[in-house]
Amino acid sequence: MRDDILEHISYPETMDEKKKDFLTTAFHGSRNLQQKDLLPYLTQLIKETKVKNIKFTNSEIQFIINAIKNNATPDERSAIDKITNLKPEDVAKSK
Repeated sequence: MRDDILEHISYPETMDEKKKDFLTTAFHGSRNLQQKDLLPYLTQLIKETKVKNIKFTNSEIQFIINAIKNNATPDERSAIDKITNLKPEDVAKSK
């Protein structure tokens, strides 16, 4: 994935600086992860949003996914599709 992805996207108006800062940190923290490490990392990020009281709207979440996919390689897009199609019971099995 390109390092400059966050510099070239137009955020939705609903996305405040706290959310943008969180996304920047999350993106940079995931850059060098292998596919097997991505799900645990995303799970930790979800927990962090709860602690920091960051709540993304459904449209913001879809925006984030689409922005990442638009700048991803075919293999990365495939991995994103697998992750975004997981059901809660699939995540529980991975623990």
